Amino acid sequence: MEIAQLKYMLTLAKHLNFSRAADEACVTPSSLSQQIKKLEDELGVALFERTTRSVHLTLAGAEFIESAKKIVSEITEINTIMQKYIVGESGNIFIGNCPAFEAYGMTALIALFQKNYPKISLHFCEAGCLDLYTLLCNGKIDVAFLTTFDKFKPEQFSLESYPLVDDELVIIVNKSHPLASRQIIDLGEVSQERFISFSKSSDFYQDTMDACRQSGFIPQFSYETQYTDTIVGLVAEGMGIAMLSLRLVMKKLPKNVALIRFKPTRIRTLSIVFLKKPKPLPIVLNFKNFFINWSKANELRHAPFDASGNA
Repeated sequence: MEIAQLKYMLTLAKHLNFSRAADEACVTPSSLSQQIKKLEDELGVALFERTTRSVHLTLAGAEFIESAKKIVSEITEINTIMQKYIVGESGNIFIGNCPAFEAYGMTALIALFQKNYPKISLHFCEAGCLDLYTLLCNGKIDVAFLTTFDKFKPEQFSLESYPLVDDELVIIVNKSHPLASRQIIDLGEVSQERFISFSKSSDFYQDTMDACRQSGFIPQFSYETQYTDTIVGLVAEGMGIAMLSLRLVMKKLPKNVALIRFKPTRIRTLSIVFLKKPKPLPIVLNFKNFFINWSKANELRHAPFDASGNA
């Protein structure tokens, strides 16, 4: 028994005329008759009564039609569901995101993507940027949002990266600090300060080291922690200074903490990164195109300072 035979049965039961049924099924009347006869022989029961003038369902045929309708309907539904996977409208996406994900406005975009693709299930894995490379290259996640693509990308894997948002590194100090009233400084002016930073395994730690080395000194670290709030809190208590990204601190900067730009400027760029594949999954392709199109439309490749130099 074949699906096509069930559809032929339904069409003939609808018209009770071989010529009209054959026209709808796009076959010849003789081919339609042969398929019905083949099905009847397989089942061992007559489904239609045929005369030279009419065609009628038998009792067995009528019951068969009821079952055939259900089967064809379910198969149609299955095909519809599977088609969503083929065109990337259903399935699972595993997303690796850095801790600063929300600060870059990505959670709002994720919500918009979910609204456009309600049948796609999103699964999040938050980790440091360096760890996200491992997860991405090992196939544990489909996409990663990274701020360290150019510096730390593994050469043995072929990756594709699309920049989304730029962010400027800044210095934060307690407002009682001698530099607190300055809008911009040379980074070398803080060469004797004690820095508070993320742990040595973090990309922020590496950014701080690189920026300071570029200005001719090695930073002295007094405290290391895993959380932005802890760093900001320690700075607020006058226990040191810190280098953080503007978007990470601008929304929750305490009143007794000042934000200072420095030269030479250091920019962190949030990028969306994929493992390059000859035939990417349609669902991943839809995700990629959504963010690329958003980036082109919004042009957020700059740090959020106004013309006066204020955040």
